[in-house]
Amino acid sequence: MNMIAVSQKAESLHNESQEPTQLYDSERYTAYTEDLEFMWRWTIYHDNKLIQEGCSLTLEASRRAVNHVLVFFNAFKPN
Repeated sequence: MNMIAVSQKAESLHNESQEPTQLYDSERYTAYTEDLEFMWRWTIYHDNKLIQEGCSLTLEASRRAVNHVLVFFNAFKPN
């Protein structure tokens, strides 16, 4: 199998993956995470504009990272 075939297979598997999971939704901020099989990619939006993105090894680590960033932006107070 050549690299192009491997790339196309990987792309097709990625396209079949599940929809991003919403981690946070408020009036102005939203955050999502997506399982990429080898890591979780998370994104944070403010008024529908991407303001931060990152990656974590687990879903729980994604939640903690997103919460940390949202506290920095004063989106909510930590528990």
